[in-house]
Amino acid sequence: MVIPDFLRSNIFTADGHPFIIPRHTSPFNDWTVFVEIQLWQYVTVFLLIGFAGFIDSIAGGGGLVSVPTYLALGMPAELILGTNKCVSSTGATFAVFRYIRGRTIIWQTVIYAIVAALVGSAIGASLSAYLSRHLIFILLLVVIPILLYLQARKMPSLSERAELTHQQIVWRAILAGFFLGGYDGIFGPGTGTFLLLAFMLFLHMGTREASANARIVNYASNVSAFIYFLIQGRIFWPVAVVAVFASILGNWLGSGLVISNADRVVVPVFRFVLLLLMLKCSYDLFFT
Repeated sequence: MVIPDFLRSNIFTADGHPFIIPRHTSPFNDWTVFVEIQLWQYVTVFLLIGFAGFIDSIAGGGGLVSVPTYLALGMPAELILGTNKCVSSTGATFAVFRYIRGRTIIWQTVIYAIVAALVGSAIGASLSAYLSRHLIFILLLVVIPILLYLQARKMPSLSERAELTHQQIVWRAILAGFFLGGYDGIFGPGTGTFLLLAFMLFLHMGTREASANARIVNYASNVSAFIYFLIQGRIFWPVAVVAVFASILGNWLGSGLVISNADRVVVPVFRFVLLLLMLKCSYDLFFT
């Protein structure tokens, strides 16, 4: 795309990078972003976002694949989180539907976590605009090793865990929902995995129940953040439209595997992806 010289100073920064231009000041901001995307990039986005939805519906962590994918496209940091919430929320709708139909949701527990996650996510989303591309890479490098450690840690069996009182369950669900919902709103990647581990460690759920219930809590916080980003106009629709269909497919396949129990296949692949992302983020942060 050829940009006239008299416009170049208005749409590009001094170092030549594209600049986001608000075209009007209504609550639904319309952003013009000069990002040129080719067909092969759309295909790559479809495959990676589909895989992100697949692993997200099983053990969380889909954002650790989707966010670097959007970064690699050259999308501005201000639009990445909103686009990610739009795509993941839409895809998660189909996973949640399968979990509800499979009767894996413990409503008397998860409802407290959902309400708390909605509050925490709204607060976190309002703070997310302060994140830069550089900071996102740093946060990814912090989150990924934590996820690897927590997933590698051996969990005690259900029979070895102390029985919780109703009051303990309620407060633990509220705390887990609020803090992890806030993390989801302000950043996002790995939230589903943190919720899964929190439900297993602190609410003493089995793997199948923890995965399904963590998914529905994460879904609630995603929807809350998605509404906020939609109002702010911080979604890059040319990519989101393609990514949504990929996320739906991935979530549908992944939730089916959770119901049929295929953790032995997914966990090694997920760890491999996390290691690759650590290498990529380290390279982008220190060598580019």
